[in-house]
Amino acid sequence: MYFVDKDQLLRRLDYIEYLTTEIDTDNDLALERVCQMLIEATVDVGNSIIDAFVLRDPGNYLDVMDIMKNEKVIPEADFAKFETTFKWRAVLVRDYKRIDHEEMRAEFKENLSAYQDFKKNVEHFFKTDPQAVTAFMSENQ
Repeated sequence: MYFVDKDQLLRRLDYIEYLTTEIDTDNDLALERVCQMLIEATVDVGNSIIDAFVLRDPGNYLDVMDIMKNEKVIPEADFAKFETTFKWRAVLVRDYKRIDHEEMRAEFKENLSAYQDFKKNVEHFFKTDPQAVTAFMSENQ
């Protein structure tokens, strides 16, 4: 088991929560940044949890969330929402000249609750998993 900085993890969760309030932008470049950072920050948090518990190594971004689902950090329904939105990462980083902004906006808005609930789900995991007490350090400890 590795120790993970819980304060940094909580800052990332706050960032995800903030980003969910910015999805309604009419600026396409801002929308791209919000969507990409929702994915990146969520995966960063997932990787921290995976590292803390020395869980199996994920093969890709969606696999991080699959592990989170299997470890009961997120519910199955949220995994499906992440799956729908994570497909946009490849478009955002590789095929960015052909982004359908309206489709991306609609899919993120339709599945936004998974990101909105992510902090609550991770915090619940911290409180209910017995190993979480020792795996996550805080500067205040």
